[in-house]
Amino acid sequence: MNGGLGRLKALVVDWTLTALFLLMIEFLVISFSGRRGPTGLLVTPEETLDLLHYGWIALGALVLTLGWQLVKSPVGMSTGWAAVYGDDSEESMPWTHTVRGWFAALLIELTFLTGWLITEVQLVTFLTQFNKATDIVRGLVNPSADVLHQGLVLLVQTVFLAFMATAFAIPIAFALSFFAARNLTRGTWLSRLMYTIVRAAMNITRSVEPLVWALIFISWVGIGPFAGVLALWVHSVAALVKLYSEQIESIDHGPVEAITATGASTLQVLRYGVVPQVIPPFLSFTIYRWDINVRMSTIIGFVGGGGIGYILKPRVDLGQWGEVGTLVILIAITVWAMDIISAKIRERIV
Repeated sequence: MNGGLGRLKALVVDWTLTALFLLMIEFLVISFSGRRGPTGLLVTPEETLDLLHYGWIALGALVLTLGWQLVKSPVGMSTGWAAVYGDDSEESMPWTHTVRGWFAALLIELTFLTGWLITEVQLVTFLTQFNKATDIVRGLVNPSADVLHQGLVLLVQTVFLAFMATAFAIPIAFALSFFAARNLTRGTWLSRLMYTIVRAAMNITRSVEPLVWALIFISWVGIGPFAGVLALWVHSVAALVKLYSEQIESIDHGPVEAITATGASTLQVLRYGVVPQVIPPFLSFTIYRWDINVRMSTIIGFVGGGGIGYILKPRVDLGQWGEVGTLVILIAITVWAMDIISAKIRERIV
């Protein structure tokens, strides 16, 4: 690796980790001092806008990082330096004998403790307040038949909602996956540009949860199962493109090189060298995605995206636990059946 670029990468890694280390220490000091604000992260809202404060933390992290890299000979390589260049001299040493090992251990401990405080974990409350869950458990184990017919009708809608979303996603994901595979887009600057655009677009799309997409499409096409189909379709395209493209990147390049040597066109190479290798795993991924969409469609219904979730949420809000128990049993049976069927299909395909 180029010396200047390698040093810059090592510096960025160390700077980021050290800044996180200092920020978590500050958060813990604030939390245990009793001055923790309503946001849980800072003392007052005014400090949220205090960019100078964070600037000093960033500067302090940079000074510590540069100092560690300058004195790495007596104390050992930093985390970023070892990640970029490797460190054979310390590989055989136990982590307790290296500064990098202690730094990593403390960073992990701080991360866990910070996460515990930020998420407000209350194990004592969870383990002692059983009386509040009595009515819920009683209702779930004594399902009501009042909602059975409506639940069955909407359960069918849930399954087909997931099916249509998956079906609509397959052709688009199949086409885009070839542009998102690194091994097929190295030839020209245009193909590399397409790779970057498709990957970035799919990562952004996949980062937005289907529930948020459902809210967007409900505002667009109105409340109903079609909004749920569109929400799951968008997310399924992004997820399948990732799965499909990674499978394409792991193909055997022998057949591709042999077909290319015969003077075949790009489409012929894809048709005879790539597609036959990826069809079985593609089918397996698609069935798995349908399985996921069946479960997701339940949550989509909470915001008006159709399916059984549409009648589940109001009953949870009203505390009608007997009817909730019926709907949960229907969902569980459906997911269990889908899991068995999809597993059998995947066994036949693979």
